[in-house]
Amino acid sequence: MVARQWGNAMSITCKATIRLICEYLEGRLAPEVAGEVQRHLSYCHDCRTVFDAAALTLEVYFDREVVPAPADRSRVA
Repeated sequence: MVARQWGNAMSITCKATIRLICEYLEGRLAPEVAGEVQRHLSYCHDCRTVFDAAALTLEVYFDREVVPAPADRSRVA
């Protein structure tokens, strides 16, 4: 299962998000899919942790600068 339905909106699953993170970071996803990944990362702390680790890996080991995904707006600094 790639997506779950919440009311009228679709939401990509954690498993699908994690599988797509590298492609997302490399800019290889279709805009609709990238938007679903961004949306999921904006509210899922666990997937955001995986994303942050993958982004850091690309930056450190491959000397690539990564565009950050949207931050979770519910978190307090």
